[in-house]
Amino acid sequence: MNILDNFINRFQLILPIATGIAQPVNTDSAKKSAAVLLPIICKPEPTLLFTKRTDNFLRLHASQISFPSGAR
Repeated sequence: MNILDNFINRFQLILPIATGIAQPVNTDSAKKSAAVLLPIICKPEPTLLFTKRTDNFLRLHASQISFPSGAR
């Protein structure tokens, strides 16, 4: 298995951690479709690509680091 295969395999084997805390579901936002892209940059040491959200024009999550994503 090469370095890139090992890198991808690490993400496939990670399971979410159960917190035991129930979160309320906002039914309006639960109906929206969205997607997240996990771009892997193939270099000698593989890495992930992130984006920095703009400081301006965003009510929510301004200036945060995130995976590329968007509404459908």
